[in-house]
Amino acid sequence: MSRSALLTLLLLATFLASSPEAFAKKLRPYRPADLIEHYRRAHASINDVNNKLARHRVDPHWFEEDKKFWYGVDLPDGQKEWVVVDCVDGKRQAAFDHMEVGKQLSGILGREVNGFKLNLSELTFDEALTYCEFKFEESRYRYTYENRKLEKLTRAAVPAVLQTVSTTGLQPEPQPEPQPEPRWEFTIKQHNAVLIDRQTKQEHKLTSDGTEKTPYRFHHWSPRRDFAVFMKVTPGNLSQVHLLESTPKDSIKAKLHTRTYAQPGDRFDSYELWLANTGTQQCYAVDSDVIDFHGPPRIQWHQDNNFFTYQKDERGHQRARVIAVNPTDGKTRTIIDETSDTFINQIKFYRHYSSDGKRMIWASERSGWNHLYLYDLQKGEIITPLTQGAWAVKKVHHVDDKSGYLIFSAVGTQANEDPYHEHYFRVNLDGTQLIRLTDGDGTHQIKLSPSKRFLIDEYSRIDQPPVHTLRDAHSGEFICQLETADISALLELGFNLPERFVAKGRDGVTDIYGMVYRPRIFDPRFSYPVVEYIYAGPHDSHVPKSFKTQMRMFHLAELGFITVMIDGMGTDNRGKAFHDVCWQNLQDSGLPDHIAWLQALNRKYPQCDISRVGIFGTSAGGQSSTAAVLHHGDFYKVAVSSCGCHDNRVDKHWWNEQWMGYPIAEHYKEQSNITNAHLLEGNLLLLVGEMDTNVPPESTYQLVDALIKSRKEFDLLVVPGMGHSSGGEYGQRRRWDYFVRHLHGLTPPNWNQHSYPPE
Repeated sequence: MSRSALLTLLLLATFLASSPEAFAKKLRPYRPADLIEHYRRAHASINDVNNKLARHRVDPHWFEEDKKFWYGVDLPDGQKEWVVVDCVDGKRQAAFDHMEVGKQLSGILGREVNGFKLNLSELTFDEALTYCEFKFEESRYRYTYENRKLEKLTRAAVPAVLQTVSTTGLQPEPQPEPQPEPRWEFTIKQHNAVLIDRQTKQEHKLTSDGTEKTPYRFHHWSPRRDFAVFMKVTPGNLSQVHLLESTPKDSIKAKLHTRTYAQPGDRFDSYELWLANTGTQQCYAVDSDVIDFHGPPRIQWHQDNNFFTYQKDERGHQRARVIAVNPTDGKTRTIIDETSDTFINQIKFYRHYSSDGKRMIWASERSGWNHLYLYDLQKGEIITPLTQGAWAVKKVHHVDDKSGYLIFSAVGTQANEDPYHEHYFRVNLDGTQLIRLTDGDGTHQIKLSPSKRFLIDEYSRIDQPPVHTLRDAHSGEFICQLETADISALLELGFNLPERFVAKGRDGVTDIYGMVYRPRIFDPRFSYPVVEYIYAGPHDSHVPKSFKTQMRMFHLAELGFITVMIDGMGTDNRGKAFHDVCWQNLQDSGLPDHIAWLQALNRKYPQCDISRVGIFGTSAGGQSSTAAVLHHGDFYKVAVSSCGCHDNRVDKHWWNEQWMGYPIAEHYKEQSNITNAHLLEGNLLLLVGEMDTNVPPESTYQLVDALIKSRKEFDLLVVPGMGHSSGGEYGQRRRWDYFVRHLHGLTPPNWNQHSYPPE
């Protein structure tokens, strides 16, 4: 048990014997005595965790179709073990006796060879697992299990009988027969559509009104080339952004870079769909609305190729349709018409068309949770929901139309677990026999065998290193244990496992989930300032759920801070109502939930001094961290904001219109950090890269201008040549200095007089 863990237990006993208020009064504020040493530790923590995990990866190489596989597993001190698994018998064993192979290789080569440090390749096995072969230093060897004998082979290559099953377990796909050259060709001449009969060399001009400004453009042939889909294009009017590169590598003079960058409210190219019939050499318009958002449609032909579908997403993200088109006359019918009073999350769009062209799987949050629905393409009706309940499908991993099932992951399925944990399921394509394939309190990832008969399940948590098991991919039945990660070397460094913490949000009802990290030098007799790392982009949830050894907040903690990360309302993966808090409300950033969570953390752990709270983030996190000190300056005292999208009218169109809506109304301006710059009370460091191609740097410069006009004190770091980032090593050091100065109340080291990183 580490010293800090032992002290925590002793202090807990003291805490239980006294009131929280009395206990808190006994705590002394932690102030680093040797700042240089703290910086050294913080910087060392970036790399000292490297290669400290063992048995934490399983990369399978399948053979015997997928009845068996082998993998190499990392051991402590740079050693490695090679493992072979018989999936049918559920037997895991060493691929060979490593000590014996090392001993016999030493004899063959006349030098010492460590059998646990073998750099092998081309590992193969016979079907009955009586021997294995491998390549080592340009020679091949065979190890026979029964007599434990290693022999050097005269051939250097893998035998052909073994090559066919060496890794994937699948035979090569038969190559399709060469197709005859098609009769019909579609082309654009002088901006107009033309059909060309290759046999007669005759050209059939289909349109005559195409111009340079409104040209026609080819889009898609039907499979038999009896129809061609093409479009008339009306160009949009997209914004241009400008970057001034002050220090280009090839010039002493600055360079101006200008490029097109679509921003909220810009007009996009629009497309009118047309059809050309090669049988009649005629064309006609598709009976549908102009497509003016998300670019040209993706065409999918169906059922004997006698109709096609495309998805039309409306500007504003509140309506999405799947439209079917009869190519013989251009008439349309709507298969799906999805609407929302807030937003339809385009990131969750999923559609899968069955191989027979008659059905489609569609993802929707219409029930308040993201689920999968099976549609009849001819009738435009739901056949059945494939999933349902107060939980959400996260992603579809595999669909098997022939066998009639799919495998997907979902969150919120286990009542006794963190609702963000991802588990995997199998369900039939008629919605029956929903089976959970993974087990274990953690978030899961899977690897399917080539025939999808078996799966390797990996799960972990931030406080639980990875565990790997082999399971039946049809039933989820446990077959055998593969690996449990060894973190003993990591713990010897003093690395503290993060703590999962749950508290009620702003409404006093909803559970809010986050993580706490304490420095390696944590002493529970002291109180520590708290620094929050924030990223609250609504496109996902962001607090890690799998095991991590490196995060910015881990390194910062070594300067004498307790660091936290929280997923508040307005982020994804907790259902539509939880997510909808962000709707036209990005200024919120879930911060009221974060504050309630931090107050609860302080009540449980008085060592977390919430009278000294800082916050930092990049991009959307830069926007949110600045919003924290503008709108909650009584709680957040210090912010460091990198490359922030401080005004949602300046940033990329799709991300901002998705959550803030369309058209661009007054709420965009009202929620801008620039508009609210006059509210600043605490300490703010703005960091921006002059070559940021993600969020235009003027977003930060305009905030600087507003702060100056409001006569506010703040700090600014512009990094020449830097793109969209947190500032690299220099920016990190300045961020660390800022929190040391304004939360510890200490003057950071004069780095002009000390080397950095500290030795």
